[in-house]
Amino acid sequence: MLLFQIRLEQNSLTLRGSSTESVGCVLRGQLVLVITEPIKSKEIKLTFQGKSKTAWDSGNITETSEKRILYRHDWVFFAAQEKYHVLQPGNYCWNFELSLPGKLIETIEHCNRSYVRYSLKATLKRPTFSQNIHTKRKIQINRCLMSNYFNSLQSVVLINSWRNKVEYEFSIGTGYFCLEDKIPVELIMKPLIKGINIHRFNLIFEEHRTYNIGPKTMKEVVIIDIKRDSSPIPFVDETWIKNEEMSIPKFRCLADSENNQIRIEHKVRFDVTFQIEDKDYYEVTASLPVIITSCPSPIGTMFDTLPTYNSYYFDREINEDFL
Repeated sequence: MLLFQIRLEQNSLTLRGSSTESVGCVLRGQLVLVITEPIKSKEIKLTFQGKSKTAWDSGNITETSEKRILYRHDWVFFAAQEKYHVLQPGNYCWNFELSLPGKLIETIEHCNRSYVRYSLKATLKRPTFSQNIHTKRKIQINRCLMSNYFNSLQSVVLINSWRNKVEYEFSIGTGYFCLEDKIPVELIMKPLIKGINIHRFNLIFEEHRTYNIGPKTMKEVVIIDIKRDSSPIPFVDETWIKNEEMSIPKFRCLADSENNQIRIEHKVRFDVTFQIEDKDYYEVTASLPVIITSCPSPIGTMFDTLPTYNSYYFDREINEDFL
């Protein structure tokens, strides 16, 4: 019987603040080896690595693509030497710790063909003609943007008028939301002339992605949620009032990210088509920025304890090669 496993103090790490504010975070864990019979080993090594890929189509066939190694650190627990290490039956445990800089890009997945990934990979090198033993573990790095957190807790409101024909007030609950939250939206419109009616109403939650490779840039907009309504909007006290909720599904929406490779931003936008005197159609549009984070709150820290040795049956390892 042989067990070779990476165990982590925390299943995910959090960088608090922007890349210029954050003091970083600490990765801690154990590499565990359990054997019931002697084995020979040339080297036991653990590698932490972060890598990224930025890519988009430049035409029908050509892909613009760049891969980078963002960070790498190695621990060597048994160094290679002239003679093999002979490990006797028993439990072996090597603690590891690594201070990660706050400027690291947070994990980004499911972003077209682009990504930022971090992982740990341990290797037990065996003698020639014996198969090496590997184990891997994915590391999730999140970021909580703290600079505008308290300001963004206030209601975000846009008040404007269109051609002296309609006044509107467009508001969302706050400017800071977590994945799987709901965004409450209110639109209040007051006609300033007679004979104007609402023909169609659209509310759109957009994700704006900007990809950068050197001087090359590509932008795309992904629709996360949309509400369309052509039914009459309630007209109370000579005012139209529309209330909706926009979804932030975790499986489709990415958290905001500010970096020079893959930038993620979000907006809530409305489009309203007005008809004047049953003849001419006019479209009014406006948008408000929102911050989407993977952290419920930038205040407070969550800790997970290390699992016991007999809990390895429940640990999930990665089959995909992240390195």
